[in-house]
Amino acid sequence: MSQLVILVLRGLLVLIALGAVGLQVVLAVVIATQLAAPDTVILAVAYSAFGIAAVACVEVLLAALWVLLSMVRRDAIFDERAFRWVDVISVAGLVAAVLVAGLCAHAGEVDDAPGLVLIGGGIGLSGVAFALLMVVMRGLLRSATVLRRELDEVV
Repeated sequence: MSQLVILVLRGLLVLIALGAVGLQVVLAVVIATQLAAPDTVILAVAYSAFGIAAVACVEVLLAALWVLLSMVRRDAIFDERAFRWVDVISVAGLVAAVLVAGLCAHAGEVDDAPGLVLIGGGIGLSGVAFALLMVVMRGLLRSATVLRRELDEVV
């Protein structure tokens, strides 16, 4: 893979990570401002905590992508260690999607907003699709790793 592509991807990962940290700060501020309103404090704290946890999952996913990009740059992606990072991406993406879907479903029921429930369901299905896609990618990586190992033995 081109060094330019890896550099651009890393730059985008940094921008996304900065946005994620910013979102976590905003959610923490929401908690702080809602502490003054005792009638909504429980929901605000719970929703913000779920949001912060979902964003943390995205940050873990970004870190795993960074490690995989480093492995690609060193031409070491066809190694057993890569599978662990692909698994981290799968699980983090699925957990984030489940958290957001659950949050949307609950908020939709509390606020009588069926559209929010549908959005949460869509996010949940997207997370499952992403996790399954990563399982397929892991299988492809496994096949490529085996082929690479066989070629190394021949050469």
